[in-house]
Amino acid sequence: MKRSRAVLASLLPLMLLTSCSSPEAAHCVLEPDQMPESWRPAGTLQQRLASEPWSRSESAEAAFSVRKGIEEMVTLYERHPKAVGDLWEDSVASLIEVTYAGANSAEVDELARDGARENLTTLVQPFRDRDAASVQCSDYGSILPLAIHAHNQYQANDARIGHMVGLANAALAQCDSLAAAMELDYEPMIASGKASLGDAFDLMIWSLLLIEAQVVPGLDVPVEARDLPADAWRFFREYPLPGAAEFPEGATDDEFIETAYLATHIAYIPTGNHRFPIYPQDAPNVYDFHRENFYPVLQMGELDLVAEFVDSLRQYGCTAENDRQVRDGTRYLLNVFHAGGDRWMAYREPGQTEEDVSDYDLVHKAWTAVLGMREREIEEPEPGTYGGVVRGWLPAPE
Repeated sequence: MKRSRAVLASLLPLMLLTSCSSPEAAHCVLEPDQMPESWRPAGTLQQRLASEPWSRSESAEAAFSVRKGIEEMVTLYERHPKAVGDLWEDSVASLIEVTYAGANSAEVDELARDGARENLTTLVQPFRDRDAASVQCSDYGSILPLAIHAHNQYQANDARIGHMVGLANAALAQCDSLAAAMELDYEPMIASGKASLGDAFDLMIWSLLLIEAQVVPGLDVPVEARDLPADAWRFFREYPLPGAAEFPEGATDDEFIETAYLATHIAYIPTGNHRFPIYPQDAPNVYDFHRENFYPVLQMGELDLVAEFVDSLRQYGCTAENDRQVRDGTRYLLNVFHAGGDRWMAYREPGQTEEDVSDYDLVHKAWTAVLGMREREIEEPEPGTYGGVVRGWLPAPE
């Protein structure tokens, strides 16, 4: 268990602490003076960051905060059932993703899985009486993620799986092209290497779905759809990700923040929402962006974005015990959690009023926070898994 390495962190050589998960952690660094200069905290930030090793008590606090975040989301969905439909597949993902590559207790995972299945059942129910003739191409984007979740969350003999798979296939059959199914003209984007941040984000989401679809028995995935994620990944390896220093308002610049959210989400493509490993050489631009912009984002302080940076760095095999950025980010998140009375949803951005906060905003705070806080045992990309598909077109790790 990663939690057992908290004590060892203060005893082993700082640079040589290695994660037990799939990615090697030789690139994880504990001391700022051992980091490349572009990774280091600037100004007085370094002096404000605690230098003590990560402790057992902090690991316990982090685990507690994960459970509380799940409970907050489950409670919100129970009290605001409309939020399930409003968030659609995110109402499932927000709970189930905390179990991915998880080092949680069985009780915590069960709480998350039960909540995710309840939300999925709510979403699937209106489709039970629909037949294949009733769906259109425009339904594909709504039905496909539910079919994937049904395969992953229901028992293998559950009739709802086959029904949703059949509806997804029927909707796809109504589309005259993959671009029509995606409602995204992706070919010019990939050919030119250029796309708006919004279109790039949509391409990322579709890449995830089309990889997931390949491991769901019975789902139709045309050759073009099977090839697209690898093409998209090559596109993202070259996609410009300007850092905070390139914007007039630094890390508070709206365009930088949108770029940063895209960068954290690009890392979901090879990892399957952070189940499987990612390596710096998979996309050096993405890895460098996380490292070089970590402290500007931490200083800016937005809970959701800090949590997504920490979440991504953990997937490279770095932990609060062996990496200074992960440790500083995790401590910041714990402070936010405690400042909110041990509630993630109590966090408000500067100037944000209660009227400004939607159910999605509240869920997203807890969702990103628990993903950033959770310890993990990264899954092996075995054949027949999402990770196995990805490693079929990514170079072998060095």
